[in-house]
Amino acid sequence: MTSDGVRIQAATDDRVRDIVDINNNFLSSKHALCCIPLSCQTVKDQEAVFKSCPDKMNVGGLAVDGKSGAALGYCQLSFKGMPTELHTTQEDECYIEWLAVLPEARGKGVGTKLLKWAEEMAIGRKATHMTLGVIRGNPAIHLYEREGFATDKEGCCENVMGLCIVTFLLGRPYGCCAPDWGAIMMRKELPESDGLQP
Repeated sequence: MTSDGVRIQAATDDRVRDIVDINNNFLSSKHALCCIPLSCQTVKDQEAVFKSCPDKMNVGGLAVDGKSGAALGYCQLSFKGMPTELHTTQEDECYIEWLAVLPEARGKGVGTKLLKWAEEMAIGRKATHMTLGVIRGNPAIHLYEREGFATDKEGCCENVMGLCIVTFLLGRPYGCCAPDWGAIMMRKELPESDGLQP
C-alpha cells in the first residue's frame, strides 16, 4: 500500500468505532502516572464530543484504504470556538488536536496525506497558521518538520510546565534514553486563502 491508494474522508457516525480504535491504539503505549494506560476512550465518549460540536465531524479526516475501505489513520482539527482538551484555539488558527496512523500503515505516506488534507481544510477556513503539540522524542516530529512545521518559541515557564505535565502524566513515553523531556508546540504559516471552503 502507498499513499496513492489512500483517500481522506470526513468523520461520519458509521466510522466512529474506527476513530476510537485508532486513538486507543495510539494511546496504548502511553501511561498516565507511568502506570495507567491512556487508551480508554469509548465510542460513547467520541459520539459525545461530536454531539457537543457537530462541526468537529467536518474537520476530522479519516484515512482509509481505497481498495478495502479499512481505516488507516485519523486527524482531528479544531478551530476557534471548538472545544479541545489541552489548547484554546485562537482566531485564524487551525489546531491539530491529534493525528495518529495505525502501526501497519506507518512509513507509507498516510501521515503526510493527512497533514496535506489538514492544510487544505485550514486554508479553506481562512486560517493563517496551523499549530500542534507533540511530545519530545516522538518520531513524527521529523514528518512535521518535513511538512513545514517549526518549533514555536516558548518561554522558560511554558517549557518547564510542559516538561512537568508530560513527565507527570506520561513519564518518558519514548524511553528513558530519549534526549529531551516534555512537549513542544509546532507552527506552520499558511498561504492566503482563495475563499473557497473544501
